[in-house]
Amino acid sequence: MAAGPVRKRETHIASEQRRRQHIKDGFRKLSEQLQWNDEGGSTAQRSEVAILQRSIDYIKELMAEQQELEDALRSQGKSVDPHEQAMGESAQ
Repeated sequence: MAAGPVRKRETHIASEQRRRQHIKDGFRKLSEQLQWNDEGGSTAQRSEVAILQRSIDYIKELMAEQQELEDALRSQGKSVDPHEQAMGESAQ
């Protein structure tokens, strides 16, 4: 009967290790997508907090840029429909 709890614990440990690896991989991929202002393209590890904060900042930059583009289109008398944009992107 002792083998049951041991196996269950080993399975749980392996599952937790996979979960942690997936999180680590996700942060690595996210960090690769961000525009870091490192001298010489440093590959120094960044904290998860720094990666998340930079992600938030980058998303805000993209949203502001999108708003500026939409405002420019509106000033030219063009319609800006977010649903049209999403449909156009999925058709590509």
